Amino acid sequence: MRFPIQSAVGERVRALFASRLGVDRRALATFRVALGLLLCLDLVLRARNLRAFYTDAGVLPRETLHALYPTLSRLSLHALSGAVWFEVVLFVLAAGCALALLLGYHSRLALLASFVLLVSLQARNPLVLNGGDSLLRRLLFWGLLLPLGARWSLDARARMQNGLSTRVATAASAALLLQVVLVYVVTVLFKHQGTLWGRGLAVRYVFDLREFTVFLGPVLAGHALPLTVVNYGWMALLACAPLLVLTTERVRAALVGAFALAHLGLLCTIGVGVFPFVDLVALVPFVPSFVWDAVERRLNRSGLPAAADVLARRLPTPRNVTPTLPAGTARVASRGLAVVVCLLLVAMCAWNAASLGYVDVGGNEGSVDPQAYGWNMFAPNPVTTEVWYVAPARTTAGERIDAITGEAVTWAPPPSFERQYPTARWRKLLRNAHKRDLVGIQRAYAGSLCTRWNATHADGLERISIALAIQEARLDGPEPVRHDVRWNGTCASMT
Repeated sequence: MRFPIQSAVGERVRALFASRLGVDRRALATFRVALGLLLCLDLVLRARNLRAFYTDAGVLPRETLHALYPTLSRLSLHALSGAVWFEVVLFVLAAGCALALLLGYHSRLALLASFVLLVSLQARNPLVLNGGDSLLRRLLFWGLLLPLGARWSLDARARMQNGLSTRVATAASAALLLQVVLVYVVTVLFKHQGTLWGRGLAVRYVFDLREFTVFLGPVLAGHALPLTVVNYGWMALLACAPLLVLTTERVRAALVGAFALAHLGLLCTIGVGVFPFVDLVALVPFVPSFVWDAVERRLNRSGLPAAADVLARRLPTPRNVTPTLPAGTARVASRGLAVVVCLLLVAMCAWNAASLGYVDVGGNEGSVDPQAYGWNMFAPNPVTTEVWYVAPARTTAGERIDAITGEAVTWAPPPSFERQYPTARWRKLLRNAHKRDLVGIQRAYAGSLCTRWNATHADGLERISIALAIQEARLDGPEPVRHDVRWNGTCASMT
C-alpha cells in the first residue's frame, strides 16, 4: 500500500529526474542525424590517407600494430587484411551504415554496425586518435540504448510512431548526458594539475605553435590580452559544466550556446580534426524542448515531411526486430538494463578517476592504461615545443634534398606546416612517433617518402634519414632549434 505522501514524493523525484536527465525525442532524432553526418565526414577525412594509415603498405603494418597494441589490435576487423581493396570495402560499408543512420532506416541496426566498424577502424591505428575519437565512440555506444529512430526517421514514418511521448527519461538518457558532463569535468581537473592554465598562459602557448593554428589562429597569435581572457573564460566555462544537468529550459539553452560558441571558436583557430564537431554533436541532447517546438513548427511548414513520406513508401518497410515480451518480462528486462547502465556509469567514473591518477588500477604488460586515454588535450599543460621532421635524402643523381619538401635541407622553422603535417592525424601520428621514440614508425615513414618521391621523379631516392627538429615555444622571442637523427638507411632496404 502506498501512502499519498510517498506517491507525491515519488512523482516529484520522477519529474525532477525527467527534467534534468531526460532527453527530448526530437533531440535524439537530431543527435542521430548529426552522428550519421559526423561518421560520413570522419570517413571522408580518413580516406585521404587510407593506404598510409590502414594498410600493410603504410606507416603501421599489422605486424607493428600487433607489437605495439596487443590488446586493441584484436578488436579490429580492419586488421584482418593489409590490402587496400579490403579497407576500401570496409570504408564503403561503414559509409552505407552511416547514411542509413542519418535517414533513420533500421536505425538501431545501422547504429550497431556503425559502432562496430568505428571501433574496428580506430583500433587499426590508435596512433592517429585524439579525445574526439574516444568521445564519438562513447556517444555511439550510449545511443544504442536510446530510441534514436523514434522521431524524424524513415523508421518512424513507416511505422507511424510520431505520436510517442515527447521525452525519454531512462538510465541510458542519464548516462548519455552525464558522459558529456564528465568529459568537461575531467578536462578541467586535468588542467588544474598543471601550472600554465592557472596563470593564464596556456592558450598563448597553444596559439604560439604554428603546427596547430589554422584559419583565424595565426591572426590571434601574439595578442596576449584576448588569449588570456579566452584562457580564463574556458576554464570558468568548464567549471560550469555540471549546470548542464542541474538547470533546465532557458538557462540550460544559454549554457549549451556558450559551449557551442567555444567549440566553434576552436574549430576556427586550432586544427584538431573532427574534435570540435564531436563536441558540438555531444551538446545536442542537452537542447531543451522549447527549442525543438520551434524547430518542429518550421519543419512542418517545409516540404521535408512529405518528401520523407515518399521516400519511406519507396523503401522496404523496416521490420521491428525487437521481440515482443510479456509485460512482466519486459519490466524485469527494463530494470535489468537500468542496473547494467548504472554499473557502466560507475565503471566510467572509475576509469576517469584512474586517468586522473586518483585510482590505481594496476595492470600488466599489454593492458590498456587509462592515463593514456584521458580527456587531456592540451592538459595538464599544453605542449611547449614545436616539432617538425626533416628527411635528408640523396638521389641517384647525387643531389641532396629534403624528401618531405623536395627542397634543399634546412633546419630552420618551416614557413608553413602544411607539408609537414598535411592533416591533424598526420601530426598526431608523427608526434606520437617522436614522443614514444617509435623507430618502426619512423622507418615506415621513410619508406612512404621514398615511395612517394620515386613515383613522381626520374632520379629516385637512394639513401634517406629521418630527423627531428625541435624548438621551444617562443612567447618572448625565438628559441634556438635543436635536432637529431632518429633513423637512416637506404630506400632499397624498405622495398
